[in-house]
Amino acid sequence: MYTQTIYELSQEAERLLLLSLEHLRLLQQLPVASLDDAAQEGGEGNENTRPQHVSGRDVEAQHGTLNNELRKITRLEMVLAIVGTMKAGKSTTINAIVGTEVLPNRNRPMTALPTLIRHTPGQKEPVLHFSHVAPIDTLMQTLQQRMQACDRQHLTQVLEIDKDMNALLQRIEKGVAFERHYLGAQPIFHCLKSLNDLVRLSKALGVDFPFAAYAAIEHIPVIEVEFVHLAGLENYPGQLTLLDTPGPNEAGQPHLQKMLNEQLARASAVLAVMDYTQLKSISDEEVRQAIAAVGKSVPLYALVNKFDQKDRNSDDEEQVRALISGTLMNGSITPGQIFPVSSMWGYLANRARHELRVHGRLPDHQEQRWVQDFAEAALGRRWRSADLDDIEHIRHAADLLWEDSLFEQPVQRLIHAAYANASLYALRSASHKLLNYAQRAREYLDFRYHGLTVAHDALQVNISRVEEDMRQLQVSQDRVSDEVGHEVERMMEAANTFLSQQQADILHRIAPLFREESVVAWLPRDPLSPEQEAVVEGETLVLHNERQAQVVLSKMRASCEAVLLAAQENISRDLALRFEQLESTLSRVLNDAMRPIEARVKDDLSQAGFRARISFPTFHASMFNFNTQPLFSEAVAQENPPEGAAPRAGGVRDTFARWLNQPNWGWNDYVEARTRYVIDITALHNTLIQHVSHFFQQIHKALDAQVDVSVTAGMATFFADFSLCLSGLQESLRESLVTRQQHESVVNRLSQQLQHSISATRWIHEDSRLLRDDIQTLFAAEHS
Repeated sequence: MYTQTIYELSQEAERLLLLSLEHLRLLQQLPVASLDDAAQEGGEGNENTRPQHVSGRDVEAQHGTLNNELRKITRLEMVLAIVGTMKAGKSTTINAIVGTEVLPNRNRPMTALPTLIRHTPGQKEPVLHFSHVAPIDTLMQTLQQRMQACDRQHLTQVLEIDKDMNALLQRIEKGVAFERHYLGAQPIFHCLKSLNDLVRLSKALGVDFPFAAYAAIEHIPVIEVEFVHLAGLENYPGQLTLLDTPGPNEAGQPHLQKMLNEQLARASAVLAVMDYTQLKSISDEEVRQAIAAVGKSVPLYALVNKFDQKDRNSDDEEQVRALISGTLMNGSITPGQIFPVSSMWGYLANRARHELRVHGRLPDHQEQRWVQDFAEAALGRRWRSADLDDIEHIRHAADLLWEDSLFEQPVQRLIHAAYANASLYALRSASHKLLNYAQRAREYLDFRYHGLTVAHDALQVNISRVEEDMRQLQVSQDRVSDEVGHEVERMMEAANTFLSQQQADILHRIAPLFREESVVAWLPRDPLSPEQEAVVEGETLVLHNERQAQVVLSKMRASCEAVLLAAQENISRDLALRFEQLESTLSRVLNDAMRPIEARVKDDLSQAGFRARISFPTFHASMFNFNTQPLFSEAVAQENPPEGAAPRAGGVRDTFARWLNQPNWGWNDYVEARTRYVIDITALHNTLIQHVSHFFQQIHKALDAQVDVSVTAGMATFFADFSLCLSGLQESLRESLVTRQQHESVVNRLSQQLQHSISATRWIHEDSRLLRDDIQTLFAAEHS
């Protein structure tokens, strides 16, 4: 009975999608002045800001959305979009869900193109299909020509050329094209890394990456592999597919935000991967804004990753759920759809259990690095190679690590449920997209129909007024730019003064730590060995045994680190507040400047008899992308690890630890080990002063760069959207004017066509609403 109901609903959804596609085709054939003029004048822009004019891009976007839903309905495919910032652990989370490593992890943006990961029963080894490779081949030919005329030394200055990038450059020089299929984890990793490096290389060489060629979901790369958690569950009528999406503004590519929004709008559900350590950061706020923009039409879930970093003073699971649901997401997601987890532990534990189940033992840890990571997480830092030979002990440790990862709950409640209800998700997604299409088409057609009833003179007046509004927009932009520049300058002066004060305060607070009385006070006292007492000789401390020297250095490190970390927390908190105040001020300035234009346009149209709803863009603070975390990352990035050393995390604590433990701080340069141990206190102090000075120089530079880029990009996007809205409105009025100038028979014929199309949209909307209600009833029955 259930299968029959699904089949009948799928048939109805397919009928409505085909009907909507035919309706869209007829809509394109309606006589217009020039269908693409507004798109050519205003660029691509945000389609939600201009509902009164259907440009060529509007039609293309709607056509792609409806075709995508038709494809999902015929396959009963549930597409779960995974979204998150670069360091939230998105790739690790996907690997944990799949149960094996299908996506590479690198400490840089790794999702230039969206990628599908499709559960394919029986496909034990992952295979990547990249059928739409032609645009990439064309790009590589262009890059090959550009590289021949490019100075390699200059390219090295503007682009980080690591081992992977160097291999890509050689590949381009030799003309080696991408394959259409890649079998196995390593070939897949190499392909995805190369694609992402192509984005960076294209940007460095001033070549446009062909993102538009991969707007359709059927054109993006697809990885097929059996999800370990779903093995043996083949009796459900449907297919589960993960969609790995680019993060907002990832890799410095702001247009990826638009691609992200389009992909989320076409998904069946969205899973946000959030960083437990950065829940209130601006970068995570961008993700929350992106998924909130999808609206209630798409179910939302959240995995709060890195929960293993929780300490006894941190928020627990219940507090995290309440924070995200109530404060951060404003009730758009329920606490029951939020899962605190450790994706890394989940991935390592699940992969280890899978290897034990299939092969009876783990691979050689010297050949596969993940085994070393698993051993450290499951067995502790002091594990030995021999420990891996005790299979029962390893199996038990893997089970405990899986339990500690907290991944069992989301796997059961989200992944299993998504797979079991994939067909219902596909149907629900289709019904919402159909309702959205019918609403947008109705708004456009209503505007066109009302345009036939408005007098010729009134239309001409409105066109002239919109033209004047567009000129006024440019004047307002110039005036607002000056006012914004003044506000930014005031904020930057205050922030730089604050940072200088913080630097002076740090140096003032660490100075006493290097005085003789402080150093002597840290010495361990042993009344039975008075000969171990230290002696201060000028600027050095002379000790009689190594243990004393190590204790002194350890206490000195801890004291200095406490000062530095307290300052970092104070700086981060203060700058975040300053960013928030600047965002509020600039949002008010921009919206106040645009409000008179918006009010005048709506009033003029109302007087002319138009009743259409016009959505002008509103400036949101999230357009600015201010974030304190990159400030410290920029400063941290200047401290390069030695050749061959493992990369360290980018936190300030790690940076300070490197300062306080590196060779020129600790033992090698400042401790003279002969018959006594000598520590050069002054040299230590001077080294730390130099590090602090360099660190604040980088903070100043990063702050200047971030504010400049954020304000410039945010304002440009806002004014472009506003201008595009006016352009689309102007074009719709011109269409009405041209139509009014036609013979009365032509006007009457168009009026009949519009009335017929309006009636068709009503039928599509009503049938889609009934379909949605039937699907919701089925959902309720399934979850009751």
